Amino acid sequence: MTVAIPIPSVLRQVFKTDEAEAAFIDVLNKFAGDQRNGFEDTLEVHLNAFREYLERRLVEAEAKSEKRFAEADLKNEKRFAELNTKMAELNANMEKRFTEYHTSLLRWMFAFFIGNMITLLGFLLTYMQLIHKP
Repeated sequence: MTVAIPIPSVLRQVFKTDEAEAAFIDVLNKFAGDQRNGFEDTLEVHLNAFREYLERRLVEAEAKSEKRFAEADLKNEKRFAELNTKMAELNANMEKRFTEYHTSLLRWMFAFFIGNMITLLGFLLTYMQLIHKP
């Protein structure tokens, strides 16, 4: 890329010819191009190093996350196993209580039924005696 820059008169006196001026400008352009290419190369090297650093950090972070998730899974499995054990105990306890309640309820129902039958039989006998009296 050619750069058009004005050459001061002091330099024109040093370069006496247009060819010398053109050669000097070519040298400056080449120097600017080399410098630019060197900067781009340096930038590319730094960007690649940064990409590698980010990829390495990402892999480390993923490994750390996987380790944490595995530990959390183990803890949760242990907690759920304990919870399932407690739930089984509570279920057994509730079944026992329900059976006891059911038995007690059947006894009371039977006692109430017998009591009603005796009362009804008493009313029936009293009624029969009242009807058959002369």
